[in-house]
Amino acid sequence: MKKATIMIGITILMLMGILSVLSYLSIKNKFLIKSAPLSLPTPLPSPIPSPTPTPSPLTFAQMQSLYGPCAYVPTLMYHHIQNMDRAQAENHASLTVSPDNFRGHLQYLSDRGYNFISMQNLADFFDGGTGLPAKPILLTFDDGYKDFVTDALPILKEFGAKATVFTPTGLLENPGYMTWNDANDANISGVLVANHTWSHKNVGAANDEVTHEITTADTQLKDHNLNNPKVFSYPYGLESNFAINLIKNMDYKLAFTTKPGSILCKQLRLELPRIRIGNTNISAYGF
Repeated sequence: MKKATIMIGITILMLMGILSVLSYLSIKNKFLIKSAPLSLPTPLPSPIPSPTPTPSPLTFAQMQSLYGPCAYVPTLMYHHIQNMDRAQAENHASLTVSPDNFRGHLQYLSDRGYNFISMQNLADFFDGGTGLPAKPILLTFDDGYKDFVTDALPILKEFGAKATVFTPTGLLENPGYMTWNDANDANISGVLVANHTWSHKNVGAANDEVTHEITTADTQLKDHNLNNPKVFSYPYGLESNFAINLIKNMDYKLAFTTKPGSILCKQLRLELPRIRIGNTNISAYGF
């Protein structure tokens, strides 16, 4: 009997030990579940920012309000007028319009009632409100190349078209460029020979260089009775505040960039836009 009692006690103790172990494991499991780190959701990738939209060009009414008086005067910019075979040989094709295409441009514009005005006409509009003819248009030629007098000028005379040739005066008399006699003859024919610096220097250069470039050309043109009215074109189309202030103090009436546009305004008269014309039909530019 005593032995049976001992066995029962041992069995009870074993059962209690098993229950204790099971209880411990249950408590530990609950603790681990509660203390396990939370699984955070994977963050969404940051949205790609939308590109800033290109500002719309100002309307004529807006330009008139901000910078007026204004006029719609397309100002066409040419460089070489020459045979395309020659242009290819001299690596000038990107700057060249063939004589046949150039004649076609003037014929097309004339047929549609455009009037070729002078720089003096535009200056008079800005200064005194003198009216412009219907559908006014300006013709400009940069760099004073020899083919202006050999190829462009005879066609201009055919149509009685006024024009301006912007001339780096220090390049005159060099191969491929006009001579001073050419410039004088063009002036007699009604072409304005205007300032394009002395050596075609970017006006973003040092101030003393820019001053030398612009004032030297101004003096040389004046000595030959050219550049009247005083008009300037920025080489490479790149204006600068220093150059604008310089030519303003020198009493320049107009100055042209290569920024595209056809609305010309008095308060922007020293940074006017132009339309660069290529060797294609002029109708491609919306005329």
